[in-house]
Amino acid sequence: MRFKIITDSTADISPEILKKYDITVASLDVIMDGKPYKAVDVSNEVFYAHLNDCITNGKKLPSTSQVTPFAFEKVLEPYANLEDTFVLVLTIGKEMSNTYYSAQKAIENLGMKNVHLFDTYIVTFGLGALVTEIAKLCQIPEITAEELIEKGEDLNSRIWMYFAIDDLRCLHAGGRLSEESMKQGMMARLKPIAYIEKKVEICSKAMGHGMATKWIAERVAAERDPMLPLYFGQAMANEPIERYKTQFSQQLQLTGEELNYTMGPIVVTHTGAGCAGIAFFKKKS
Repeated sequence: MRFKIITDSTADISPEILKKYDITVASLDVIMDGKPYKAVDVSNEVFYAHLNDCITNGKKLPSTSQVTPFAFEKVLEPYANLEDTFVLVLTIGKEMSNTYYSAQKAIENLGMKNVHLFDTYIVTFGLGALVTEIAKLCQIPEITAEELIEKGEDLNSRIWMYFAIDDLRCLHAGGRLSEESMKQGMMARLKPIAYIEKKVEICSKAMGHGMATKWIAERVAAERDPMLPLYFGQAMANEPIERYKTQFSQQLQLTGEELNYTMGPIVVTHTGAGCAGIAFFKKKS
């Protein structure tokens, strides 16, 4: 049995990983200056420069739109009901985007039976971590679709991520932070720390990068399953990522297999540049 993984562009998976595991990406749109672009066609460098220009000069910030059911049909159609192929679909959590429902509708329209749609609650490098670990499971010789779904859903139930938000202006623009709180936070150099459980939730506020990295390192060290790798994510924030790694090197034995993911246009539209964090799998209860 051949297994085919399809995800969306919010997973922020590198071209190398996509090629290695033959992962196909359905792209959401990022809207810049009123024009829609496929997120996969917009380089991070171009997007970050545009976002910075919008913030600096008070221009309209970018926005995003979901993958449509029709677009998902085009991605799924080549694999619909092939006898030797089973399809695994993992999208951004349905609380954050209707992309999940577009995939669901496309599967229904195609009458697909050889497919499993994961109901995730995650996004960006957390989704990328989940997709990558399930892709590894697909390499197990003679694994069945039923076994793969069971193991994949176990990982889906345990994926978690913490990340620190560096620029509060996009949170304010998106309605998640008042103007007064934004100004006070920027003056005090506060770094909100967030996790995702169906949607982005703020769980702590740390004073500066040092305290933010310490807070995240302590939580991950206590909660992670050490049998599975860590995934580092960043939005053009190399320094915080290195600080996380330094903090972790003091508490955990890193294997060198940890992957660095760069957050792309869809998620950074809402979080702003400068985010950095860690995705991991929690211990089994």
